[in-house]
Amino acid sequence: MKNKIFLFIFLFNGLYAQISLDKIEDLSNLSNNELNEIRKSLSKKPISDSDKLEIEKNKPLSTVKISSSKKNTENNYFGYNYFNRDIVFFDNISTPMDYKLGPGDEITLSIWGETNLREKFIINKDGSIFYDKIGFVNISNKNLDQAESLLLEEFSKIYSTLSNKNNSTYLKVELNNLKSINIFFTGQINNPGVHLIHPFSDILLAITQAGGINKSGSLREISVIRDNKILTVIDLYSFFNAGVNPSFNLKLIDGDVIHIPPVKTRVKIGGEILRPGFYEVLKDETLSDLISHSLGLTSTASSIITADRIAPVGERESNDFAKSSIKFNYSDSPKIQLKNGDEFFINKIGEVNTKVQVLGRVKNPGLYPAFNTNLKDILDIAGGFDDPYFRKTIRDEIIISRKDENQFYNLEFKVLYENAADFKLEIDDKIFVYENKNFKNDFTYRVEGEVLKPGTFIYEKDITVAKAIELAGGLSQMSSFNNIVLSEEFTSVDENGDSINRLLPVGNVKPEFKISPNSVIKASPSENTVSVVGNIYNPGLISYKDRLTVSKAITLAGGYKPFSIKKRVYVKRVNGEIKKVSLMKGRFLYLQAGDEIIVPEKPNQEPFDVTRFISDLSVTIANIAAILLVIENTSNN
Repeated sequence: MKNKIFLFIFLFNGLYAQISLDKIEDLSNLSNNELNEIRKSLSKKPISDSDKLEIEKNKPLSTVKISSSKKNTENNYFGYNYFNRDIVFFDNISTPMDYKLGPGDEITLSIWGETNLREKFIINKDGSIFYDKIGFVNISNKNLDQAESLLLEEFSKIYSTLSNKNNSTYLKVELNNLKSINIFFTGQINNPGVHLIHPFSDILLAITQAGGINKSGSLREISVIRDNKILTVIDLYSFFNAGVNPSFNLKLIDGDVIHIPPVKTRVKIGGEILRPGFYEVLKDETLSDLISHSLGLTSTASSIITADRIAPVGERESNDFAKSSIKFNYSDSPKIQLKNGDEFFINKIGEVNTKVQVLGRVKNPGLYPAFNTNLKDILDIAGGFDDPYFRKTIRDEIIISRKDENQFYNLEFKVLYENAADFKLEIDDKIFVYENKNFKNDFTYRVEGEVLKPGTFIYEKDITVAKAIELAGGLSQMSSFNNIVLSEEFTSVDENGDSINRLLPVGNVKPEFKISPNSVIKASPSENTVSVVGNIYNPGLISYKDRLTVSKAITLAGGYKPFSIKKRVYVKRVNGEIKKVSLMKGRFLYLQAGDEIIVPEKPNQEPFDVTRFISDLSVTIANIAAILLVIENTSNN
């Protein structure tokens, strides 16, 4: 519990500014203490300007990374990417009914019935095919039905059954390979010149096959020229924005010219717009049309639009004043004429606080509207007050924290739920609903082992170990109070700040010790042995008898081995109690059945080696004699 409180103090520190309450996932499980900590944090003193300055002075400099603000705007020019794709040819598309045959087309002629024939013909440059029994037949500028009728007439001259209904032979003409057509591309095309184009192509596909339009080329005034006359002018925006292709009904023919003029007027729009970017606009189009081209405003767009405008060279009084900034209202957009180089920006509406917040013991804590509501309305929406069982877990007194412009500390109001309808809320009020802890006592404890009625019991305040055992029917004949082991829940915090709950044994437990919730009391069976471990000759169990002392037990276990720390011998009772044993006390400390005696050993000790000692001593004496001899010879010289 302490750790949870510490976590919430940290989260809400700093005048509620760093982390908002609406980002905490489960507000319904906040305890009363946690709610109090939140209320306190709302009134904490903020950091002063001088404190902030001192913090900045002592803050180490971080690495400064300078990056270019220039962005790749290649994809921001609307419409040009439609041409940047691979061409999908038309082998699986049926031939249009109005397709005219011409030089270079390949047809397949099939005859079956009385006579079977299947042969391919390529239309020559004069528009004819040649069959040795008939000669040349001109089928140029005819569609498939017209060509089939003509060939049926010609082949009936040599195959009479083609025209005989009683003993008929059939003829069919199919288009096999298609001729390509020569189209001339001029102006702002990526690959100007003559291109071989698929004969089924419309203008959009023809431009794609020619490599697309470059960024200076117009998408809205594309001319198709035939016989030195402008056949039509096409605006591709209708297709890009609405899927209406104005070029579908126009079939290109060999020798057509597609001309891409330069863009006359291009403007930019950004901000709260669905498709920001650069757009080409026509002469009479307005800001309203530009917004339509960019798919309209976002839901958070402001009605205020700003623009940066560049005056044309011929209209400038001075280059120093060539640029200007203008503000418009969205309602005026149909009247705003556009000029080349205009840059419009749709602002975003600011955040508006219109909510109050409910925290604590409700079914749905969170943010709720502040306008035209009272405290009861919000509490009923948050839920729990009309649920008879849930209502018992809520304290009647509701606390409202409100910011006050006349003082630093928040105002607090205490209102009973029955009077909540009379309390009018204001924006940013914090509503604290506290839990009735008396109704939430569902704590338990457990008694195990050698008792008459082991099990789980309801926890009561100030219950002792003796009382808990009594409620469990008392100890059986196999145990005694010396064999009681009590374990209690202990909460700690790891290095990551996470809470860890562990069940740990409690030492030196007395009958009058008051247990905590979730405790476990275990009555171990009585033993008839004691254990002696550590630095002795024969560690293990020895039989227990009355008035058995620590010294006697160690003697029975073989006695002390060399390097035993006799002053640090201790006894561990069954119930976890530790008894230190001195040499004198060990003769008079009586053991209990189940006790464990621990005899520690001095670390890093080795048995005394006489031979090694004599060898080391001899070397030392020899070294000393040699030194004395050197000193004597030096003095004589």
